[in-house]
Amino acid sequence: MEGANLEQHGDLYEAIRYYRKAVQLVPDIEFRIEDFQQLHKPRRERLDSESSIVSCQSECDDEDLDDLIYHFNKIRLKEDEVRSTCLPDRPTQMTHISALPVEVLMYIFKWVISDRQDFQTLEHLSMVCQGFYLCARDEDLWRSACLCLWGTQCGTEENYGTWRNMFISRPHLQFNGCYISKTTYFRQGEPSLDSFYRPCQTVEYYRYARFFPDGHLITYTNAEDPQQSVSRLQPNNLTQGILHGHYKLTGNIVTAIWQSLPETDLSNMKYKRRRQNAYRECFDKTFNAEFILKNGHGSKNNQLCWHEYSVTIKNRETGNEATTDFHLTKSAFPPFNFSRVKSYSLDADRPLT
Repeated sequence: MEGANLEQHGDLYEAIRYYRKAVQLVPDIEFRIEDFQQLHKPRRERLDSESSIVSCQSECDDEDLDDLIYHFNKIRLKEDEVRSTCLPDRPTQMTHISALPVEVLMYIFKWVISDRQDFQTLEHLSMVCQGFYLCARDEDLWRSACLCLWGTQCGTEENYGTWRNMFISRPHLQFNGCYISKTTYFRQGEPSLDSFYRPCQTVEYYRYARFFPDGHLITYTNAEDPQQSVSRLQPNNLTQGILHGHYKLTGNIVTAIWQSLPETDLSNMKYKRRRQNAYRECFDKTFNAEFILKNGHGSKNNQLCWHEYSVTIKNRETGNEATTDFHLTKSAFPPFNFSRVKSYSLDADRPLT
């Protein structure tokens, strides 16, 4: 410390002599001096003229999060700096985003979340800087998310402390991807000519379920790879095999109903074979299912387990109905696991309201 004081007063020769003595006594003095200064650094109270700004750590528990927000609220700006949400890291000739008012930034954040409620992208955005972290923790933002998700059954945040804690703690579906279930079973093939052996075949297929905040549901079943199938789960896709329906979330129970699309008019079919196949499919199928929303693999609300499942078939010509209840086993009805699909967040119809 004596050498540092002499160096500040311009006496470099005497400062070097003290530095040499310090290195002989403590070889790693240059690494310890900073810890010593931090230990003996005097603290002072935060002034009223100082403003606070914020940064992000998306995967931390509530206690660490509270400490992080308190720590960022202690960050001070210099007296000659303009109060803003964030500051440019380096000089630039273009207009920096910090020049925007906070109200405009919050509107941009609502577009980031959008009507798809993509809060994972919001967490990534909050990692940009301390100001964006503060915007991503705005209570009005999370209040709008809770009201959009639970509506009249939302209640208040009194039991959770904050609206964000309510959103994290209460069970809810995820909308920035789809739930996928893979079913695998074995079946016997045709026997050989000499009947010496009988082949065994492996059958694999996937069930998909995509949920939307407005209560819309899309289901799809096929044997193709998920990377080729998830792009078909769009609200405007009315092709055969894509089934549309509705769902309702009550606690952690998801009640869903979806129907098969009506068949094409028979008069437009030219060939007799196609008309015969259409006659065989002249039934309306209604699927009723009940799922239990659970946590799995270290993530929240990322698994749907079958609870009840039935299919009602109605003959269009006679009006007769028949309902079949399925016996649910883990091998035949494995749970759905959530998988994020980045392409679902590339566009948005409207911001979070």
